[in-house]
Amino acid sequence: MSEPGSTAQQQPKPTELANAAAEEARRRRLGLPPMPRRRRDRSRPVRLALRWLVSVGVLVMVAFLGTSAWAYFTGEIGPMRGDEKDAARTLALAGDTPAWADPEQIRCAADAVVKDKGSAALADAGVVTKTGGGFSYAGEWPSALGSQWYAELLGCADGGANSWSKQVAGAWTLDDARCLREVGRPAIAGVLAVTNLRLTDEDLAAKNVDAITHLDSCYARTPEAPVGAAAAGYREVTLKVTAPAVTSGIASIDDGAAQPTAGEDPELTYTLPVAKGGSEACVQATTKVTYAWGTVRTGEPANLCGKAAAARMEWRTYKHACPKGMPKCAYMAAYVEGLSDNQSVKVTYRPSGDFKCPGKKPACSVTVKADDAGKARAPGILVTGKKGKVVASAGSLKATYPGS
Repeated sequence: MSEPGSTAQQQPKPTELANAAAEEARRRRLGLPPMPRRRRDRSRPVRLALRWLVSVGVLVMVAFLGTSAWAYFTGEIGPMRGDEKDAARTLALAGDTPAWADPEQIRCAADAVVKDKGSAALADAGVVTKTGGGFSYAGEWPSALGSQWYAELLGCADGGANSWSKQVAGAWTLDDARCLREVGRPAIAGVLAVTNLRLTDEDLAAKNVDAITHLDSCYARTPEAPVGAAAAGYREVTLKVTAPAVTSGIASIDDGAAQPTAGEDPELTYTLPVAKGGSEACVQATTKVTYAWGTVRTGEPANLCGKAAAARMEWRTYKHACPKGMPKCAYMAAYVEGLSDNQSVKVTYRPSGDFKCPGKKPACSVTVKADDAGKARAPGILVTGKKGKVVASAGSLKATYPGS
């Protein structure tokens, strides 16, 4: 028996041949043209092959769509649903996310971590906690998972293959990003995890040693000493201390026990009281540069000093009853400022010309005591006259009336 589709099956039957011969004879008698010869159908095998291919393609497509639908609805592909979506939202909105990462970058990293680990694994690790309405952030990270979290954050940075290094360089105040790329994204992710997350183990600390050593060799430098600018005040010195500019890291001022009264690092202002005018006050300050991965470099200490305004004596008028026969008169007194609290000083007046001490003595003196602010006033002297002067002195202090 011939197989279906073979040449034997395609041969015409005897009855068909007899009928064809009779029709040919009839046409010759009537003078009609002969019947067209029957051509062999060579396209039938091609049609059968195409039909077979289409059938197989349909079966493959049905199987693919069925598998894809199963993967989509079980969360293997497509958008996350249910617990995974809630866990990713919790990481993106409530997790320990760096200020330098933009919201889209954070969402991208959260989705990647949750899709890879699953919400249940994150809950078991202590990163999130299951609540009635979804998840809350717990913030306990195993080292490997914390490193993965920051690796995904860096990988989701928008702007090309090197955008993550530029982003970290800006956040870490580094002058360039070349060494970050040399260290590599996985190692930098580990450093970020150690410095920014609450890790439940110390596995990353040892792994970070090589990365930190490389970063130190590239960026860490011993800084120069700070500089100071002093302004003299009354029994005090105002000292503005400024740390030098640095190309990498954050500079600050280490001032020991001193307490600044104004300013912010790297420029601080100190108001330093002194016991009396002309005294010196100092701050010992050191420049300290802190790098984001924990390294600190400290420079040599500098002794920054300034002097308070010097003590002084000056003449001032004051009210006093005029002597009889002199309805119009003037009295002046020597004022001393910048003394120590309650300090006693001897003030001496030496008049000349028309000016006289009481009792017409050639000189008169009195001991006065400063108040709690270091200020004192000597008794006044009548200064109504046309010629001469009065010289007041107290130690090294001196004042002349009228002034030249």
